[in-house]
Amino acid sequence: MKSMRKIALLIVFIMLFVSALPLFTAAEEISNTVELTPNITSGNAAVAYCVDDDQFLYSDRIDEKVAPTVATKLVACMVASDILKERGLNSADTQVTVTNTAIDNAGDIADVRVPMMGLKAGDTYSAKDLLAATLVACANDAVASIACYFGERYLGGNINEFVEKMNEKVQDLGLTQTKFANPTGLDSPSQYTTPREVALIASAFYQYDELVKLCNVESHFFNGSSTIRNKNFLKSNYYVDGFLNKDAIGMIAGQLDKSGNYCLITASQKEGRTYIFVVMCAEGMIVERIDDKTHYSFGEGNAYVDMNKLIKWTRESFKLLTIATVDTIVGELRVNAGHSSHVMVVPCEKVEKLVLDVEGGNVESKLIYDESVVYKKDFNGSEYDTIDAPVTAGQKVGTIVFTYNGAELARVDAVAKDGISSDGLKASLEKIKGFLFGKTVKAIIYVVLGIVVLWLVFSVVMAVVRFVNRFQDNKKGQSKNKQPKKEKKKPKKIDEKTNTREIP
Repeated sequence: MKSMRKIALLIVFIMLFVSALPLFTAAEEISNTVELTPNITSGNAAVAYCVDDDQFLYSDRIDEKVAPTVATKLVACMVASDILKERGLNSADTQVTVTNTAIDNAGDIADVRVPMMGLKAGDTYSAKDLLAATLVACANDAVASIACYFGERYLGGNINEFVEKMNEKVQDLGLTQTKFANPTGLDSPSQYTTPREVALIASAFYQYDELVKLCNVESHFFNGSSTIRNKNFLKSNYYVDGFLNKDAIGMIAGQLDKSGNYCLITASQKEGRTYIFVVMCAEGMIVERIDDKTHYSFGEGNAYVDMNKLIKWTRESFKLLTIATVDTIVGELRVNAGHSSHVMVVPCEKVEKLVLDVEGGNVESKLIYDESVVYKKDFNGSEYDTIDAPVTAGQKVGTIVFTYNGAELARVDAVAKDGISSDGLKASLEKIKGFLFGKTVKAIIYVVLGIVVLWLVFSVVMAVVRFVNRFQDNKKGQSKNKQPKKEKKKPKKIDEKTNTREIP
């Protein structure tokens, strides 16, 4: 009886397991579904950028002209770091004295857009502490102190010279839509950028190891006496909870004014690749006093919600695809007057790109030849793309455009795979052939033919003229023969007897 029950239970278990298989399969299909977009609906300006591939994976309002806000501080920190490096100084040993000018340029302490450390004129701090306060606490008085001191001490001027260095920095980065009027990010009509260029600024900032270490912390022990908490709530939940992200690396966060225009910039790494994320023009932080305590929060669709979506989407939805290698043949050229009649065309480098991990992804390539090197030539009645020998291995012959599912992924130089030396005899024959069938000989032939044609025309004209003259002469002769002959007057006779002439 017991054995029968066990058998019955086993049968029921098998039936339940079999019936559940479709659910497991469906769950697996759901888990493998790739989101084509990060599903951001806030309307905020947002960018996801892969540094290593120079590839914008996601963008919204990417080229809109916006206030740079806290991105300004990233550039100020890079300029300060450059100045220290040029002079062989380190940030920990370099002392910076706070000046009244710095405090005056930090902004209104009563404005929420002006986070302050409460620095006093005459106080001295290490450049490292002030850089950390700028990046971690987003402190305006810290970055203004750096700009004023470095402008006076190292640039022979004041804060204006430092700002000029900031503008030179972005120009050196190839940015054309960014300009700064101050080092703090305070609003100014002559200070602007775009989300695209902020991503490129952050990409450059990521190369400064010391600065990245300073901003990628939960807190910083300032001047050996106080702890400053990170205002980037991806890194710290001290003021606002619920947005921590273990994959986020730095960089900075803050807002422009009381109404918002919040800017959040961070980075992430996966499989050796660096990603930059930017969310701008978002809602600001909500500050409330409850039970004599200050509470901070954000509304729906804030920068942190968008940022966590971007980071998750980028890490889960993309795969690294090898588009081509240096041995991938994309074309073939005929070689004129070479020891070999053909040479293969390949990419100049290995091409790897991030693509959405979807089924049926289709990679295509288009080869565009450089017409100054490659030309069309007839061989046995057919035209071929041709290059003259000698050809060197790696010689550029054009450009390859790679696309994935119709979207352009990369452009790389197309080069000759092998070197082809000239064949002396072939080259001589080609020169003779080229001369005989070239423009010079053709011009000579055309001139000779022209002369012959002119001579023939002249001969024909002269023959016609002679014929006409002869015809006219014959006609005149016939006309003379038809006229009556005139009678000759007979001379009067002379009277021989009188030997006198008759008087008429």
